[in-house]
Amino acid sequence: MQISVKHGFAFLCMPKCVSTSIEVVIRQYCNTNLSATPAPKHIDAQGFAESILSTHQKLYPSSHIESFCLIREPLERMESWYRYRSRNELKNPRHPNHKRYTGNISYNDFIQQYISKDKKKSFTKLKTQYRFLILHNGQIGIDHILPMDRMDLVNDFLSKKIGKKIKIPFKNVSPKMPLSLDRKLEEKLREYLTKDQIIYDFVKNNGKYNKALHSENLSALLQDCR
Repeated sequence: MQISVKHGFAFLCMPKCVSTSIEVVIRQYCNTNLSATPAPKHIDAQGFAESILSTHQKLYPSSHIESFCLIREPLERMESWYRYRSRNELKNPRHPNHKRYTGNISYNDFIQQYISKDKKKSFTKLKTQYRFLILHNGQIGIDHILPMDRMDLVNDFLSKKIGKKIKIPFKNVSPKMPLSLDRKLEEKLREYLTKDQIIYDFVKNNGKYNKALHSENLSALLQDCR
C-alpha cells in the first residue's frame, strides 16, 4: 500500500495483480510506502478505511486521497496463485511458507480444496477479490478499480494523477505452466467466484470503476446475485 499526499492517491495492492511492478514505479512519488511485508502491503479496503485513511485525514485534513487498485480475470488469478505457490523454493520443508506449497498436488486438487467449505490447508485460504474490495456495509470501498489486462489504462490513470508520463513494466510474474481444469470443477469455481466475475466484467466493459459514477450500478449487480 502506497500513498501520495502530493498527488492525492493511495494504491491498494490486490495480490496477484502486478502490484510489485506498480509499486516500483510510483514509489518515488509516494510519501508512505508499506510494502516490506505482505500484511501491510496487501491491506484491503476495510483495513485501509479503518486504519490508514482515518489517520491520514487527521494528519492531513486538507488533503483529498483517492484510492485505486487493479482487478484480474478471476480464473486467471487462481492459476497464478497455483503457479506461484508451486515454485521450487517452497518445496523445502524448512521454508517458512512450505505449508502453502502446491507443487505436490494437481491444479484440480488445488481448486477442489479451495472451493471446499472446510478450508484446512493453508494454501486454500485466499481472499477473493470481492472480499478485498468490500466494506462491512456491503459497498465497494475503493474509489477507482482498473483492469489488470489494460495496462494502458493504468498508465493513463497514473500519468494524469502524477502529471507526467508513467509506464508500468511487468515484474514478479509467476512462471508459466500448462494447466487444465475439469469442466464441472470449473463451473463450481466460476460459481464460487461469481461476485469477482461481476466486478471484473463491469470494470473491463467500462474501462474502469469510478465510485462517483458507477457505485449504484455495480452495487445493484452484486445485490442481484445474492
